[in-house]
Amino acid sequence: MSTTKPTKTVKISAVKGRPMLQWIGKQPLGEVSNYPAQLVEQFGGQPLKDISYSTNSRDWNNLIFHGDNKEILSTLIAEGYRGKIDLIYIDPPFDSKADYIRKVELRGANTKLEGETQSVIEQTQYTDIWAGDSYLQFMYERLILLKELLSEQGSIYLHCDWHKSHHLRFLMDEVFGDENFRNEIIWNYDIGTVPKNDFKKKHDNILRYSKSENLIFNEIRIASYNPDRYNLTDEEGRKFAVRGDTGKKIYEDEGQPADDVWSFVNEKDFRSLNSMSHERLDYPTQKPEALLERIIKASSNPDSIVLDCFMGSGTTQAVAQKLGRRWIGCDINKGSIQTTAKRLGKIITDQQSQNQPLLKSQDDVLGITNFAHYRINNYDLAVQHNEFKTIAIAKLGIEKVSTETFFDGKIGEKLVKIVPFNRLLTLEDLMFVKEELKLRDEEDRDIILIGLGVDMQVYSYLEEYNRLRPVNKIEIKDLKNDGLFINRPAYAEVVLEDNNVKINNFVSPTIMERMKLDMDIFKEQVTDYRSTIDYVLIDTDYNGVIFNVCLSDIPNKKKDLVTGEYKLESKGKKIAVKIVDMLGEEVLVILG
Repeated sequence: MSTTKPTKTVKISAVKGRPMLQWIGKQPLGEVSNYPAQLVEQFGGQPLKDISYSTNSRDWNNLIFHGDNKEILSTLIAEGYRGKIDLIYIDPPFDSKADYIRKVELRGANTKLEGETQSVIEQTQYTDIWAGDSYLQFMYERLILLKELLSEQGSIYLHCDWHKSHHLRFLMDEVFGDENFRNEIIWNYDIGTVPKNDFKKKHDNILRYSKSENLIFNEIRIASYNPDRYNLTDEEGRKFAVRGDTGKKIYEDEGQPADDVWSFVNEKDFRSLNSMSHERLDYPTQKPEALLERIIKASSNPDSIVLDCFMGSGTTQAVAQKLGRRWIGCDINKGSIQTTAKRLGKIITDQQSQNQPLLKSQDDVLGITNFAHYRINNYDLAVQHNEFKTIAIAKLGIEKVSTETFFDGKIGEKLVKIVPFNRLLTLEDLMFVKEELKLRDEEDRDIILIGLGVDMQVYSYLEEYNRLRPVNKIEIKDLKNDGLFINRPAYAEVVLEDNNVKINNFVSPTIMERMKLDMDIFKEQVTDYRSTIDYVLIDTDYNGVIFNVCLSDIPNKKKDLVTGEYKLESKGKKIAVKIVDMLGEEVLVILG
């Protein structure tokens, strides 16, 4: 999906740990390419020149990166972050063989549409289905890069579950060294299905490794699970117990050291996020803040940098921001960028109004209330692929097959493969299909290859290819020519009168497509355009390149609407208004 050439390559240290896990196509990283980072948005702080690492924490800007995390991690290494990250937490795909869905609901209390709950849109964030050993290679490459970034006093926490925890333990042993294994933490939660013939699966695994023996670790003490044991009272009225083997007094108010089982049974904050949780953002895979708070407090200091390159809903970044840590977040999904930016915007706005946090690190004060949003390569269209793909599947009547890992489903008896909509369908896509069919000796079904635009060489090649084949014929469906127009951009009507910005109208064709509504029905049932807007950002002195957030309208609750009218205290030559709809699509309007 790369759209720009790398500016340079950087060498990667060889992996020498034991034991080693083998798979077909295993390939360590010798060197990686560094891709240029494009600054697209900044929330607070002074305008940035680049993303190079600065040893002066006062120059620091927290960072959100949008793109493939392999490219992002490579760029961070090249830009001076090698050995600078004290804490890495990742919650990567689990190879669960499932689609992860983000539920998106229109804003406002009166936007419920007629019929079934059409105001709730299900948006696929990622498909956790992997062919062959591709999952192992995917994780292997990223763990190697993360080791390069980890400081000598750093730790990495990898969140997984029963699907691949055994394989990931081998990968971590190889990359970080089995001598640096610290803990396998068990997070016991309280929701999940009840299987018919098995014990209930009610825990995740968090594998904790360090870079060396010289690691940051701050003891975490928690309330005792057995308060009855503190049956003695000292002269100050403090309850304590006496440890039998040493005679040492153990005071109840000091708590006890946390162990490696973090259970909702004993600590209510460690429950998974149910539908009633005040933290819940309706983002798949979201984890409770208490979980990340314990990890960040245990394995970082106030001047540490915390990295999460599978950012998701932004819980790591939100907790790091509240605790005064510096942080970096990365994700390829636009829904993640939208959710996290909105979440951090609220937190930072509160901190700025309350002058929080003020956490001291020696002589420095880390009260960093800003972040910069970078793009590595152009993922504007790539990130909408899941959205467009969902529409295409519905309109073309594609039936999904749960056991299928390569093809996207079938139409009748024909298998269907959808090419990413951010590029043309090319001969290379045909070669991928041919290689897959070689692995399926008994497969005799024909194939439909779907794309948004087709390289003309494909048609001449297929004419000859299909003429010689009795089975597995391939046909092409070009959505540009077949009447499925699915990439109409959202548009807005915004006016500037004196120092007042007013949004008069906003329409998202993508939302209408997902709700199966035409324009007339949409206007009739969604009477307030603001119900389709997630948040509004305004740059009062736009330079045409970097969007600097000077004013933000981020509603506190799901039912709240954006204001739609904004009085500007000051303005430059150009005013930019960025409107983000409920599916993460952005519209930029330039005024003045």
